[in-house]
Amino acid sequence: METKKIINIQLFILLSAAILYFAKPVLMPLAIAGMFALIFMPVCRWLEEKGCHTVLAALICGLLFTILVVGIVLFIYWQIQHIATDFSDIRARFTDVIHGFRKYLHDQFGMDTLKKDSLLPIPVQPDSDGIGRMAASVMGSVISVAINMLLILVYMIMLLCLRHEIRAFILRTSNPNAQGKAEIVITQSVQVVQQYLWGLFTVIACLWIMYSIGFTIVGVHNPIFFAILCGILEIIPFVGNITGTTLTCLMALSQGGGYKMVLGVLITYLMIQGIQFYIISPIVMRTQVSIRPLFTIVVLFAGDLLWGIPGMILAIPVLGIVKIVCDHIENLQPVGRLLGESRPVRRRWSLFRRRAEMRS
Repeated sequence: METKKIINIQLFILLSAAILYFAKPVLMPLAIAGMFALIFMPVCRWLEEKGCHTVLAALICGLLFTILVVGIVLFIYWQIQHIATDFSDIRARFTDVIHGFRKYLHDQFGMDTLKKDSLLPIPVQPDSDGIGRMAASVMGSVISVAINMLLILVYMIMLLCLRHEIRAFILRTSNPNAQGKAEIVITQSVQVVQQYLWGLFTVIACLWIMYSIGFTIVGVHNPIFFAILCGILEIIPFVGNITGTTLTCLMALSQGGGYKMVLGVLITYLMIQGIQFYIISPIVMRTQVSIRPLFTIVVLFAGDLLWGIPGMILAIPVLGIVKIVCDHIENLQPVGRLLGESRPVRRRWSLFRRRAEMRS
């Protein structure tokens, strides 16, 4: 019997992974829309309390989401356009840095790199066909992103409108004797994801301020752009902050800042990461569950394998929900304890638990 149960669990995991992988074009926008719906749910609830109809409140949240996305896109376009004006100077300085590095290898280690021009990219004037293929590829990517953003907007509005029906559906399909526990699981899952996402955005806002100040002191050109880039990449745990700092160091070299500026960027990065890890995150990121680092890393790689960067962003909230579900199902409680330790339940959860158990 135990062997059959283990086989069923393995088949369930494999089937779920296959569905997530092959249904990515359908499920990924829906999952991202669900994440944004949870972010805007307090706003939607506040509008409903002020007398707005549910549909109108959802549409207002959709309008706020659109304004936010358009503002971010316009700001990035403005910053990229500003950097593009100095692109020729940046390219020339970056080429000088590569030549200097090759000369250092030749002088110190005797490596015959100065004659190997193949190590440097040779600028080739693209033909008309190459330009046409490149333009078609860029246009296809832009159209794909625009369609996905439109789908996310529509899905988010619909999920906000149907959130009460979705909750009622889950409760109706659960065991009548366990509806109180199911209601607790739903509420805790929503609260944990909301706390994680709002805490993450708060941390990113703090990083924007600190990186802007640090990069300005170091002397990096366009410090606000690189501060926002490093903060946004923080959404991808472990990988994003390293990627953003590496790009900033490369731009510092190409802008003629030299190795002192690169060292200043690295020192700024280490100081800000220390402040974030020891001060900001413990204060802001107060979730109800604590996932062990091993499973955090594993689920990040699994999310990247299935859905790429969106999968890495959604991996930790989904794992938190799985942890909560396992904690409330008797047969899966060992899995929940293996995933992480549950933090002490706050008082409002104790009151809610007693009310739910009385209703069940």
